[in-house]
Amino acid sequence: MPIDDLTALGQKMREARKKKDLTQQELADLSHVSVKQIANIEKGKMNPSYLILRALAKVLHIFLDTLINPDVSLEDECVNQMKMLYSSCPPEMRDTLLHHTQETTKELTELSKKFETN
Repeated sequence: MPIDDLTALGQKMREARKKKDLTQQELADLSHVSVKQIANIEKGKMNPSYLILRALAKVLHIFLDTLINPDVSLEDECVNQMKMLYSSCPPEMRDTLLHHTQETTKELTELSKKFETN
């Protein structure tokens, strides 16, 4: 991976970690990746293996693509976040989440149409 990509990876990982309000030590404990490795990834000094990235992404609740692809659009990132919310929801509650999301989408679409006509 080119150095610029490693820097972008490190920045995205740091942002995701801070968004979860985790220290490097807490992320290390949860992911079973050493603090030194996490620090080096965040500094752009380490090209992590797939297994390390997968462990970190799982704890941070983000898709690997979000971490490794510096060109992920904001819209794609939002789609990935919706997927992550669905997959992190308990399986027995996923139908409920889907139903409520569909209803909310209908309400927002109707509200948007009302604003367009005014």
